[in-house]
Amino acid sequence: MKNQVIAKRYSKALFNLAQEGKAIEQYGTELDGFIGVLKDLPDLGDALRNPLYPEAVKKDVFQKVAAKLELSPIINSFLNLLVEKKRIQHLPEIVGYYHRLIDEYSNISRAKVKAALKLEAAEIDEIAAALEKKIGKKIIVEFEQDPSLLGGVFAQIGDFVLDGSVKRQLLNFKESLKRGAVG
Repeated sequence: MKNQVIAKRYSKALFNLAQEGKAIEQYGTELDGFIGVLKDLPDLGDALRNPLYPEAVKKDVFQKVAAKLELSPIINSFLNLLVEKKRIQHLPEIVGYYHRLIDEYSNISRAKVKAALKLEAAEIDEIAAALEKKIGKKIIVEFEQDPSLLGGVFAQIGDFVLDGSVKRQLLNFKESLKRGAVG
């Protein structure tokens, strides 16, 4: 819970700066790039998070990496602040929430779509178009194949769920049989 509060606070502050500087997408890309470096070099992340290293050493290491990545001054200062305040371990959550703010600002929703079989790109586009009509926002589909659905499609956008799977229909039929509502 505390991590979410920290992530929201820092990402909202950065997002407000990005809006003022008209650099919302640029900052998101730079943050993703830095996260990628931390994934590629786990020792770097460990060094920046390790409380045993002096703050001056961490800042020096960070500045060398930031110079190689050619980060904008705002992102450089932001990440330096995270190192200074010992919040760098929260960076993945901060970046995730920052991207949610970008989506919200751009009127985009992300839909998790599951189907028993692999869907073609055209079918996924049709589902996205139908969801866009229903929700009133641009939809980005994250598809996952799930054989346990037996057939049909399951879609979730935040708390909104559309379950047209055979599995759900069978469960509904089973419940109606238990209640004696069939026939």
